[in-house]
Amino acid sequence: MVENAVPARAAGRPRLGFFAICLAYCAIILDASVLNVAVPAIRSGLGSSMAGAQWVLDAYTLPLAALLLTAGALGDRLGLRRMLLGGIALFTLASAACAAAPDPGALIAARAVQGIGAAALLPATLAMIPHLFPAAAGQARAAVTWVAAGAVAVALGPLTGGALIGAFGWRSIFLINLPIGVISIALIAASVTETPRPAAVTGTSRPAAVGETPRRAAVTGTSRPATVTETSRRAAPLDHPGQVAAVAALGLLTAALILGGSAGWADPATLAALAGAIAAAAGFRWRERRAAHPLVPPSFLADRTRTVAIASAGLMGFAFYGTLFVTSLYFQQLRGQSPAAAGLALLPLTAGSAIGPLLLYRPLARRYGHPPLLLAGFTLCAAGTATLGWLGPHTSYAVAAAGLLLTGAASTIAFSALTSLLMASVPPAQSGLGSGLQNTTRQSGALIAVSILGSVLSPGLGGGRLAAAFVIIGIAALAGITAGLLALRAATRAEPVPA
Repeated sequence: MVENAVPARAAGRPRLGFFAICLAYCAIILDASVLNVAVPAIRSGLGSSMAGAQWVLDAYTLPLAALLLTAGALGDRLGLRRMLLGGIALFTLASAACAAAPDPGALIAARAVQGIGAAALLPATLAMIPHLFPAAAGQARAAVTWVAAGAVAVALGPLTGGALIGAFGWRSIFLINLPIGVISIALIAASVTETPRPAAVTGTSRPAAVGETPRRAAVTGTSRPATVTETSRRAAPLDHPGQVAAVAALGLLTAALILGGSAGWADPATLAALAGAIAAAAGFRWRERRAAHPLVPPSFLADRTRTVAIASAGLMGFAFYGTLFVTSLYFQQLRGQSPAAAGLALLPLTAGSAIGPLLLYRPLARRYGHPPLLLAGFTLCAAGTATLGWLGPHTSYAVAAAGLLLTGAASTIAFSALTSLLMASVPPAQSGLGSGLQNTTRQSGALIAVSILGSVLSPGLGGGRLAAAFVIIGIAALAGITAGLLALRAATRAEPVPA
Protein backbone atom coordinates (compact mmCIF):
# COMPACT_ATOMS: atom_id res chain seq x y z
CA MET A 1 0.00 0.00 0.00
CA VAL A 2 1.11 3.59 -0.51
CA GLU A 3 2.18 5.12 2.77
CA ASN A 4 0.87 8.40 4.07
CA ALA A 5 2.97 11.40 3.26
CA VAL A 6 4.76 13.25 6.01
CA PRO A 7 2.79 16.04 7.69
CA ALA A 8 1.20 18.50 5.35
CA ARG A 9 2.96 21.43 7.00
CA ALA A 10 5.93 20.68 4.74
CA ALA A 11 3.93 20.27 1.58
CA GLY A 12 3.70 23.97 0.72
CA ARG A 13 7.43 24.75 0.73
CA PRO A 14 8.88 23.23 -2.43
CA ARG A 15 11.36 26.07 -3.00
CA LEU A 16 12.93 25.69 0.43
CA GLY A 17 13.01 21.94 -0.05
CA PHE A 18 14.65 22.32 -3.44
CA PHE A 19 17.25 24.66 -1.95
CA ALA A 20 18.06 22.04 0.69
CA ILE A 21 18.31 19.32 -1.95
CA CYS A 22 20.66 21.46 -4.06
CA LEU A 23 22.77 22.13 -0.96
CA ALA A 24 23.21 18.40 -0.40
CA TYR A 25 23.99 17.92 -4.10
CA CYS A 26 26.61 20.68 -3.87
CA ALA A 27 28.32 18.89 -0.99
CA ILE A 28 29.07 15.74 -2.99
CA ILE A 29 30.13 17.70 -6.10
CA LEU A 30 32.31 20.02 -4.00
CA ASP A 31 33.96 17.01 -2.40
CA ALA A 32 34.95 15.56 -5.77
CA SER A 33 36.34 18.82 -7.18
CA VAL A 34 38.27 19.65 -3.99
CA LEU A 35 40.02 16.28 -3.97
CA ASN A 36 41.58 16.81 -7.38
CA VAL A 37 43.52 19.81 -6.04
CA ALA A 38 44.45 17.88 -2.90
CA VAL A 39 46.14 14.92 -4.63
CA PRO A 40 49.76 16.18 -4.26
CA ALA A 41 49.13 17.25 -0.63
CA ILE A 42 47.61 13.87 0.29
CA ARG A 43 50.47 12.02 -1.39
CA SER A 44 52.97 14.08 0.61
CA GLY A 45 51.07 13.99 3.90
CA LEU A 46 50.42 10.23 3.92
CA GLY A 47 53.42 9.10 1.89
CA SER A 48 51.23 7.67 -0.85
CA SER A 49 52.13 6.74 -4.42
CA MET A 50 50.25 7.97 -7.49
CA ALA A 51 48.36 4.66 -7.53
CA GLY A 52 47.40 5.22 -3.89
CA ALA A 53 46.23 8.75 -4.70
CA GLN A 54 44.15 7.38 -7.58
CA TRP A 55 42.48 5.00 -5.16
CA VAL A 56 41.69 7.88 -2.79
CA LEU A 57 39.77 9.47 -5.67
CA ASP A 58 38.31 6.28 -7.12
CA ALA A 59 37.37 4.68 -3.78
CA TYR A 60 34.71 7.39 -3.62
CA THR A 61 33.67 7.36 -7.26
CA LEU A 62 33.53 3.55 -7.57
CA PRO A 63 30.71 2.87 -5.07
CA LEU A 64 29.05 6.09 -6.17
CA ALA A 65 28.93 4.95 -9.79
CA ALA A 66 28.20 1.29 -9.05
CA LEU A 67 25.36 1.83 -6.58
CA LEU A 68 23.49 4.68 -8.23
CA LEU A 69 21.13 2.41 -10.15
CA THR A 70 20.14 0.51 -7.04
CA ALA A 71 19.82 3.77 -5.11
CA GLY A 72 17.58 5.21 -7.80
CA ALA A 73 15.35 2.13 -7.73
CA LEU A 74 15.26 2.21 -3.92
CA GLY A 75 14.22 5.85 -4.04
CA ASP A 76 11.25 4.94 -6.24
CA ARG A 77 10.46 2.00 -3.93
CA LEU A 78 11.14 3.30 -0.40
CA GLY A 79 10.69 7.05 -0.85
CA LEU A 80 13.07 9.73 -2.13
CA ARG A 81 13.03 11.70 1.13
CA ARG A 82 14.26 8.68 3.09
CA MET A 83 17.09 8.17 0.64
CA LEU A 84 18.05 11.84 0.83
CA LEU A 85 18.20 11.96 4.62
CA GLY A 86 19.98 8.62 4.99
CA GLY A 87 22.50 9.43 2.28
CA ILE A 88 23.36 12.85 3.68
CA ALA A 89 23.80 11.44 7.19
CA LEU A 90 26.15 8.68 5.99
CA PHE A 91 28.12 11.04 3.74
CA THR A 92 28.58 13.53 6.59
CA LEU A 93 29.75 10.92 9.10
CA ALA A 94 32.17 9.44 6.56
CA SER A 95 33.57 12.92 5.88
CA ALA A 96 34.50 13.18 9.56
CA ALA A 97 36.20 9.77 9.32
CA CYS A 98 38.18 10.96 6.26
CA ALA A 99 39.43 13.99 8.19
CA ALA A 100 40.65 11.73 11.00
CA ALA A 101 42.22 9.02 8.80
CA PRO A 102 45.70 8.05 10.08
CA ASP A 103 46.97 6.33 6.91
CA PRO A 104 46.11 5.80 3.23
CA GLY A 105 44.20 2.58 3.90
CA ALA A 106 41.89 4.23 6.43
CA LEU A 107 41.35 7.20 4.13
CA ILE A 108 40.48 4.94 1.20
CA ALA A 109 38.00 2.99 3.35
CA ALA A 110 36.34 6.17 4.62
CA ARG A 111 36.16 7.52 1.08
CA ALA A 112 34.34 4.34 0.03
CA VAL A 113 31.73 4.91 2.73
CA GLN A 114 31.43 8.51 1.54
CA GLY A 115 30.71 7.16 -1.92
CA ILE A 116 27.94 4.91 -0.61
CA GLY A 117 26.29 7.88 1.10
CA ALA A 118 26.62 10.00 -2.03
CA ALA A 119 25.10 7.19 -4.13
CA ALA A 120 22.08 7.10 -1.82
CA LEU A 121 21.34 10.81 -2.07
CA LEU A 122 22.44 11.77 -5.59
CA PRO A 123 19.63 10.15 -7.65
CA ALA A 124 17.03 11.54 -5.25
CA THR A 125 18.26 15.12 -5.74
CA LEU A 126 17.24 15.02 -9.40
CA ALA A 127 14.33 12.60 -9.08
CA MET A 128 12.65 14.87 -6.51
CA ILE A 129 12.15 17.62 -9.11
CA PRO A 130 8.93 16.24 -10.69
CA HIS A 131 7.46 15.75 -7.23
CA LEU A 132 8.32 19.25 -6.04
CA PHE A 133 7.36 20.97 -9.31
CA PRO A 134 4.55 19.12 -11.14
CA ALA A 135 4.35 21.61 -14.06
CA ALA A 136 6.65 20.96 -17.04
CA ALA A 137 7.95 24.56 -17.06
CA GLY A 138 8.84 24.34 -13.38
CA GLN A 139 10.65 21.07 -13.94
CA ALA A 140 12.71 22.55 -16.79
CA ARG A 141 13.72 25.55 -14.64
CA ALA A 142 14.56 23.31 -11.70
CA ALA A 143 16.63 20.94 -13.88
CA VAL A 144 18.81 23.82 -15.14
CA THR A 145 19.08 25.20 -11.60
CA TRP A 146 20.16 21.77 -10.39
CA VAL A 147 22.92 21.72 -13.01
CA ALA A 148 23.90 25.27 -12.05
CA ALA A 149 24.12 24.30 -8.37
CA GLY A 150 26.57 21.56 -9.23
CA ALA A 151 28.50 23.94 -11.46
CA VAL A 152 28.81 26.48 -8.66
CA ALA A 153 30.09 23.72 -6.35
CA VAL A 154 32.66 22.73 -8.97
CA ALA A 155 33.66 26.38 -9.31
CA LEU A 156 34.15 26.79 -5.57
CA GLY A 157 35.95 23.46 -5.14
CA PRO A 158 39.50 24.20 -6.32
CA LEU A 159 39.52 27.70 -4.80
CA THR A 160 38.12 26.53 -1.48
CA GLY A 161 40.28 23.43 -1.41
CA GLY A 162 43.46 25.30 -2.28
CA ALA A 163 42.83 27.94 0.41
CA LEU A 164 41.98 25.35 3.08
CA ILE A 165 44.96 23.14 2.27
CA GLY A 166 47.30 26.12 2.39
CA ALA A 167 45.93 27.34 5.72
CA PHE A 168 44.96 24.17 7.61
CA GLY A 169 46.20 21.14 5.67
CA TRP A 170 44.41 18.58 3.52
CA ARG A 171 42.24 17.19 6.34
CA SER A 172 40.27 20.43 6.48
CA ILE A 173 38.73 19.81 3.05
CA PHE A 174 36.63 17.01 4.52
CA LEU A 175 35.49 19.04 7.52
CA ILE A 176 33.63 21.55 5.34
CA ASN A 177 31.08 18.81 4.61
CA LEU A 178 29.97 18.64 8.24
CA PRO A 179 28.06 21.95 8.53
CA ILE A 180 26.64 21.52 5.01
CA GLY A 181 25.33 18.08 5.92
CA VAL A 182 23.72 19.20 9.18
CA ILE A 183 21.99 22.17 7.53
CA SER A 184 20.74 20.04 4.63
CA ILE A 185 19.26 17.41 6.93
CA ALA A 186 17.47 20.03 9.01
CA LEU A 187 15.98 21.82 6.01
CA ILE A 188 14.89 18.66 4.20
CA ALA A 189 13.28 17.30 7.36
CA ALA A 190 11.32 20.53 7.71
CA SER A 191 10.29 21.24 4.13
CA VAL A 192 10.21 18.08 1.97
CA THR A 193 7.36 15.56 2.04
CA GLU A 194 7.88 11.89 1.32
CA THR A 195 7.08 10.70 -2.18
CA PRO A 196 4.36 8.04 -2.54
CA ARG A 197 5.53 4.49 -2.01
CA PRO A 198 4.18 1.82 -4.35
CA ALA A 199 1.94 -1.02 -3.39
CA ALA A 200 3.51 -4.34 -2.61
CA VAL A 201 3.68 -7.20 -5.08
CA THR A 202 -0.08 -7.58 -4.90
CA GLY A 203 -0.36 -4.63 -7.27
CA THR A 204 -3.09 -2.91 -5.26
CA SER A 205 -3.16 0.84 -5.08
CA ARG A 206 -5.13 3.66 -3.61
CA PRO A 207 -5.48 7.39 -4.32
CA ALA A 208 -2.63 9.52 -3.07
CA ALA A 209 -3.00 11.01 0.40
CA VAL A 210 -3.02 14.74 1.02
CA GLY A 211 0.39 16.16 0.21
CA GLU A 212 1.42 13.22 -1.97
CA THR A 213 2.39 13.75 -5.57
CA PRO A 214 0.40 11.64 -8.06
CA ARG A 215 2.23 9.79 -10.78
CA ARG A 216 1.87 11.51 -14.14
CA ALA A 217 1.82 10.41 -17.72
CA ALA A 218 5.19 10.33 -19.41
CA VAL A 219 5.31 13.47 -21.53
CA THR A 220 1.98 15.25 -21.34
CA GLY A 221 2.25 16.00 -17.62
CA THR A 222 -1.35 14.93 -17.02
CA SER A 223 -2.20 13.10 -13.82
CA ARG A 224 -3.63 9.62 -13.89
CA PRO A 225 -3.85 6.71 -11.44
CA ALA A 226 -1.02 4.20 -11.56
CA THR A 227 -1.92 0.98 -13.30
CA VAL A 228 -1.45 -2.40 -11.68
CA THR A 229 1.42 -3.10 -14.07
CA GLU A 230 3.26 0.11 -13.17
CA THR A 231 2.74 -0.31 -9.45
CA SER A 232 3.95 -3.87 -9.53
CA ARG A 233 7.00 -2.88 -11.53
CA ARG A 234 7.99 -0.19 -9.05
CA ALA A 235 7.47 -2.56 -6.13
CA ALA A 236 9.40 -5.40 -7.76
CA PRO A 237 12.33 -7.01 -5.92
CA LEU A 238 15.74 -5.51 -6.52
CA ASP A 239 18.10 -7.38 -8.84
CA HIS A 240 20.89 -8.23 -6.38
CA PRO A 241 22.89 -10.47 -8.78
CA GLY A 242 22.83 -7.70 -11.38
CA GLN A 243 24.04 -5.19 -8.80
CA VAL A 244 26.90 -7.48 -7.74
CA ALA A 245 27.93 -7.96 -11.36
CA ALA A 246 27.89 -4.19 -11.98
CA VAL A 247 30.02 -3.48 -8.90
CA ALA A 248 32.47 -6.23 -9.87
CA ALA A 249 32.78 -4.98 -13.45
CA LEU A 250 33.48 -1.37 -12.44
CA GLY A 251 35.76 -2.33 -9.56
CA LEU A 252 37.87 -4.74 -11.57
CA LEU A 253 38.09 -2.32 -14.50
CA THR A 254 39.27 0.42 -12.16
CA ALA A 255 41.85 -1.90 -10.62
CA ALA A 256 43.08 -2.98 -14.06
CA LEU A 257 43.51 0.60 -15.26
CA ILE A 258 45.36 1.68 -12.12
CA LEU A 259 47.55 -1.43 -12.08
CA GLY A 260 48.36 -0.87 -15.74
CA GLY A 261 50.01 2.43 -14.88
CA SER A 262 51.85 1.22 -11.77
CA ALA A 263 52.68 -2.46 -12.37
CA GLY A 264 52.55 -2.51 -16.17
CA TRP A 265 49.97 -3.65 -18.71
CA ALA A 266 51.60 -7.08 -19.11
CA ASP A 267 51.63 -7.75 -15.36
CA PRO A 268 49.57 -10.86 -14.44
CA ALA A 269 47.56 -8.90 -11.85
CA THR A 270 46.62 -6.29 -14.45
CA LEU A 271 45.58 -8.93 -16.98
CA ALA A 272 43.62 -10.87 -14.36
CA ALA A 273 41.72 -7.76 -13.27
CA LEU A 274 40.95 -6.86 -16.86
CA ALA A 275 39.73 -10.38 -17.65
CA GLY A 276 37.59 -10.33 -14.52
CA ALA A 277 36.07 -6.99 -15.53
CA ILE A 278 35.15 -8.34 -18.97
CA ALA A 279 33.64 -11.48 -17.44
CA ALA A 280 31.63 -9.45 -14.90
CA ALA A 281 30.37 -7.07 -17.61
CA ALA A 282 29.29 -10.05 -19.72
CA GLY A 283 27.57 -11.53 -16.68
CA PHE A 284 25.75 -8.26 -16.05
CA ARG A 285 24.51 -8.14 -19.63
CA TRP A 286 23.38 -11.77 -19.47
CA ARG A 287 21.58 -11.15 -16.19
CA GLU A 288 19.83 -8.01 -17.39
CA ARG A 289 18.43 -9.84 -20.41
CA ARG A 290 17.02 -12.68 -18.34
CA ALA A 291 16.11 -11.20 -14.97
CA ALA A 292 12.43 -10.78 -14.16
CA HIS A 293 13.16 -7.37 -12.64
CA PRO A 294 16.43 -6.06 -14.14
CA LEU A 295 18.20 -2.98 -12.84
CA VAL A 296 17.67 -1.36 -16.23
CA PRO A 297 14.57 -2.64 -18.03
CA PRO A 298 15.32 -3.00 -21.77
CA SER A 299 12.26 -0.90 -22.57
CA PHE A 300 13.74 2.00 -20.63
CA LEU A 301 16.53 2.42 -23.17
CA ALA A 302 14.28 1.90 -26.19
CA ASP A 303 13.79 5.67 -26.47
CA ARG A 304 16.66 7.06 -28.57
CA THR A 305 16.68 10.52 -26.99
CA ARG A 306 16.80 9.00 -23.52
CA THR A 307 19.67 6.71 -24.49
CA VAL A 308 21.65 9.55 -26.08
CA ALA A 309 21.20 11.70 -22.98
CA ILE A 310 22.44 8.94 -20.68
CA ALA A 311 25.46 8.14 -22.88
CA SER A 312 26.30 11.84 -23.16
CA ALA A 313 26.44 12.10 -19.37
CA GLY A 314 29.23 9.50 -19.30
CA LEU A 315 31.21 11.18 -22.06
CA MET A 316 30.95 14.61 -20.47
CA GLY A 317 31.85 13.17 -17.07
CA PHE A 318 35.00 11.74 -18.63
CA ALA A 319 35.90 14.97 -20.43
CA PHE A 320 35.25 17.42 -17.60
CA TYR A 321 36.64 15.47 -14.65
CA GLY A 322 39.52 14.22 -16.77
CA THR A 323 40.42 17.82 -17.61
CA LEU A 324 40.14 18.85 -13.95
CA PHE A 325 42.38 15.96 -12.85
CA VAL A 326 45.05 16.52 -15.50
CA THR A 327 45.25 20.31 -15.19
CA SER A 328 45.38 20.11 -11.37
CA LEU A 329 48.50 17.96 -11.70
CA TYR A 330 49.84 20.20 -14.47
CA PHE A 331 49.77 23.39 -12.42
CA GLN A 332 51.18 21.81 -9.26
CA GLN A 333 53.70 19.30 -10.59
CA LEU A 334 54.85 20.74 -13.92
CA ARG A 335 54.60 24.43 -13.06
CA GLY A 336 55.38 24.08 -9.34
CA GLN A 337 52.42 26.05 -8.04
CA SER A 338 50.94 25.76 -4.55
CA PRO A 339 47.47 24.24 -4.03
CA ALA A 340 46.02 27.73 -3.54
CA ALA A 341 47.68 29.05 -6.71
CA ALA A 342 46.54 25.97 -8.65
CA GLY A 343 42.98 26.50 -7.46
CA LEU A 344 43.14 30.09 -8.71
CA ALA A 345 44.63 28.97 -12.03
CA LEU A 346 41.71 26.55 -12.49
CA LEU A 347 39.18 29.35 -12.07
CA PRO A 348 38.41 29.64 -15.83
CA LEU A 349 37.37 25.98 -15.90
CA THR A 350 35.20 26.14 -12.80
CA ALA A 351 33.81 29.62 -13.47
CA GLY A 352 33.02 28.63 -17.04
CA SER A 353 31.05 25.67 -15.74
CA ALA A 354 28.92 28.08 -13.70
CA ILE A 355 28.42 30.55 -16.56
CA GLY A 356 26.90 27.87 -18.82
CA PRO A 357 23.71 27.11 -16.86
CA LEU A 358 23.42 30.39 -14.96
CA LEU A 359 23.67 32.85 -17.88
CA LEU A 360 23.70 31.10 -21.24
CA TYR A 361 21.62 27.98 -21.31
CA ARG A 362 18.00 29.03 -20.81
CA PRO A 363 17.88 31.83 -23.41
CA LEU A 364 19.74 29.67 -25.92
CA ALA A 365 17.50 26.65 -25.24
CA ARG A 366 14.36 28.72 -25.74
CA ARG A 367 15.63 29.78 -29.15
CA TYR A 368 17.32 26.62 -30.44
CA GLY A 369 16.10 23.73 -28.28
CA HIS A 370 18.03 21.18 -26.25
CA PRO A 371 19.49 18.85 -28.95
CA PRO A 372 21.43 21.61 -30.80
CA LEU A 373 22.91 22.76 -27.50
CA LEU A 374 24.03 19.24 -26.68
CA LEU A 375 25.93 19.21 -29.96
CA ALA A 376 27.28 22.73 -29.37
CA GLY A 377 28.46 21.81 -25.88
CA PHE A 378 30.53 18.86 -27.04
CA THR A 379 31.90 20.86 -29.98
CA LEU A 380 33.11 23.59 -27.64
CA CYS A 381 34.56 20.93 -25.35
CA ALA A 382 36.56 19.49 -28.25
CA ALA A 383 37.85 22.98 -29.07
CA GLY A 384 38.85 23.55 -25.44
CA THR A 385 40.64 20.20 -25.27
CA ALA A 386 42.52 20.95 -28.50
CA THR A 387 43.68 24.25 -26.99
CA LEU A 388 44.85 22.56 -23.78
CA GLY A 389 46.80 20.05 -25.85
CA TRP A 390 49.38 22.80 -26.47
CA LEU A 391 50.28 23.11 -22.77
CA GLY A 392 53.86 22.71 -21.67
CA PRO A 393 56.08 23.85 -18.75
CA HIS A 394 56.45 27.38 -20.15
CA THR A 395 53.24 27.85 -22.13
CA SER A 396 51.53 31.20 -21.58
CA TYR A 397 48.76 31.01 -19.02
CA ALA A 398 46.45 32.71 -21.52
CA VAL A 399 46.43 29.49 -23.57
CA ALA A 400 45.51 27.45 -20.51
CA ALA A 401 42.83 29.95 -19.48
CA ALA A 402 41.21 29.90 -22.93
CA GLY A 403 41.09 26.10 -23.06
CA LEU A 404 39.79 25.84 -19.51
CA LEU A 405 37.08 28.46 -20.08
CA LEU A 406 35.86 26.71 -23.24
CA THR A 407 35.81 23.31 -21.55
CA GLY A 408 34.07 24.60 -18.43
CA ALA A 409 31.28 26.45 -20.25
CA ALA A 410 30.85 23.59 -22.73
CA SER A 411 30.52 20.97 -20.01
CA THR A 412 27.48 22.48 -18.33
CA ILE A 413 25.85 23.55 -21.60
CA ALA A 414 25.97 19.91 -22.66
CA PHE A 415 24.98 18.69 -19.22
CA SER A 416 22.03 21.07 -19.03
CA ALA A 417 20.88 19.84 -22.44
CA LEU A 418 21.15 16.15 -21.65
CA THR A 419 19.48 16.63 -18.25
CA SER A 420 16.55 18.50 -19.81
CA LEU A 421 16.19 15.86 -22.54
CA LEU A 422 16.21 13.07 -19.98
CA MET A 423 13.75 14.76 -17.62
CA ALA A 424 11.29 15.25 -20.48
CA SER A 425 11.48 11.62 -21.61
CA VAL A 426 11.20 9.80 -18.26
CA PRO A 427 7.81 9.30 -16.55
CA PRO A 428 7.79 10.43 -12.89
CA ALA A 429 7.22 6.84 -11.72
CA GLN A 430 10.70 6.05 -13.07
CA SER A 431 12.38 9.33 -12.15
CA GLY A 432 14.66 7.59 -9.64
CA LEU A 433 15.78 5.08 -12.26
CA GLY A 434 16.38 7.82 -14.83
CA SER A 435 18.34 9.97 -12.40
CA GLY A 436 20.31 6.97 -11.16
CA LEU A 437 21.22 5.86 -14.67
CA GLN A 438 22.26 9.33 -15.77
CA ASN A 439 24.43 9.86 -12.72
CA THR A 440 25.82 6.33 -12.99
CA THR A 441 27.15 7.01 -16.45
CA ARG A 442 28.48 10.44 -15.47
CA GLN A 443 30.30 9.11 -12.40
CA SER A 444 31.53 6.08 -14.35
CA GLY A 445 32.98 8.49 -16.89
CA ALA A 446 34.79 10.36 -14.10
CA LEU A 447 35.97 7.09 -12.55
CA ILE A 448 37.39 5.77 -15.81
CA ALA A 449 38.95 9.15 -16.62
CA VAL A 450 40.94 9.26 -13.37
CA SER A 451 41.96 5.61 -13.78
CA ILE A 452 43.12 5.93 -17.40
CA LEU A 453 44.68 9.39 -17.18
CA GLY A 454 46.34 8.63 -13.84
CA SER A 455 47.94 5.57 -15.42
CA VAL A 456 49.15 7.62 -18.39
CA LEU A 457 50.63 10.28 -16.09
CA SER A 458 51.93 7.95 -13.38
CA PRO A 459 55.56 8.19 -14.58
CA GLY A 460 55.26 12.00 -14.80
CA LEU A 461 53.84 14.68 -17.06
CA GLY A 462 56.80 14.92 -19.42
CA GLY A 463 57.78 12.92 -22.49
CA GLY A 464 54.60 13.68 -24.38
CA ARG A 465 52.41 12.10 -21.71
CA LEU A 466 50.56 15.35 -20.99
CA ALA A 467 49.64 15.74 -24.67
CA ALA A 468 48.60 12.07 -24.78
CA ALA A 469 46.22 12.67 -21.87
CA PHE A 470 44.49 15.49 -23.76
CA VAL A 471 44.25 13.33 -26.88
CA ILE A 472 42.33 10.77 -24.82
CA ILE A 473 40.02 13.48 -23.48
CA GLY A 474 39.54 14.76 -27.03
CA ILE A 475 38.38 11.33 -28.19
CA ALA A 476 35.62 11.46 -25.54
CA ALA A 477 34.59 14.92 -26.77
CA LEU A 478 34.41 13.69 -30.37
CA ALA A 479 32.21 10.79 -29.28
CA GLY A 480 30.00 13.39 -27.59
CA ILE A 481 29.68 15.28 -30.87
CA THR A 482 28.37 12.06 -32.41
CA ALA A 483 25.83 11.78 -29.58
CA GLY A 484 24.72 15.36 -30.24
CA LEU A 485 24.18 14.58 -33.91
CA LEU A 486 22.05 11.59 -32.95
CA ALA A 487 19.96 13.80 -30.64
CA LEU A 488 19.43 16.26 -33.48
CA ARG A 489 18.34 13.46 -35.77
CA ALA A 490 15.85 12.20 -33.20
CA ALA A 491 14.52 15.74 -32.71
CA THR A 492 13.51 15.98 -36.37
CA ARG A 493 10.65 13.61 -35.55
CA ALA A 494 9.25 15.69 -32.66
CA GLU A 495 9.22 19.31 -31.53
CA PRO A 496 12.00 20.14 -29.05
CA VAL A 497 10.86 20.30 -25.44
CA PRO A 498 10.62 23.96 -24.32
CA ALA A 499 13.24 25.17 -21.89
